[in-house]
Parts: sequence; C-alpha cells; structure tokens
Amino acid sequence: MKTEVAAAVEELKRQFSDASIVATEDGQGGAHVVVEPVLLSARFTPSKTWLGFHIAPSYPYADIYPVFIGDEVTRADGKLFEAPITRGHNFQGRSAIQISRRNGAAQAGFQKATAKILKVLYYLEQIP
Repeated sequence: MKTEVAAAVEELKRQFSDASIVATEDGQGGAHVVVEPVLLSARFTPSKTWLGFHIAPSYPYADIYPVFIGDEVTRADGKLFEAPITRGHNFQGRSAIQISRRNGAAQAGFQKATAKILKVLYYLEQIP
C-alpha cells in the first residue's frame, strides 16, 4: 500500500473512531476499505450500515468513486432510491447499493478520503 493511501486509511480511522476500518491492499498500491458501522439518520432503515470504497494507488490524485453501502438500507419514507443511488451492486463480496458521486477536482489533489466520505454521507441526508 502506497504511503499516501496508508495515510488516508489512518485519517479515516481518526474520523470514524467508533467504527472498524478494514483496508485490504489491492496489489497495486491502493486499498479496498470498509468502514463499519457508519451511522445514518432516522431517514434510513436500518440507521447503521457498512460503507465501502476503493482508494486508488494514484490517490490523492484520483477520486474515490463509487462508494457503496449495505444493500439492506432502505428509505424510511418508503420511497425507492433513484440514480445516482442504485441497487444491485457488489463490493468485496457484499451485496451493495452504489452511490455515484464524482468529484472532478480530485484529479488535482483537492480532496482527502475523509472529506469524500463525509460528502457522500451528507448527500444521503439531503436527497429529497
């Protein structure tokens, strides 16, 4: 795992200190990461799930995209998820919901892994 990727994993551990962070090397310098549990709000059932993503070897000059959450998550209001949130995916052997939120500025190194994950969690809370 490249130094920058390992540093990102350590930052995630500090940000999500109540969660388990498992980082599995991808064999190219990056890592597949699972954060568990991640707290969602009462807008979702269950209100806790796992969150997974890949930190590319070119981090911090690559976006962390896409991000996944557990397939068991539903909206408490009964509405179905709509694009860019889609069901039917898999992350590291787990059934998953994909959250497609790209950050074009990441290629310039403007976003840390923790910032990206917090933005995705914020986005989930803002969906209509």
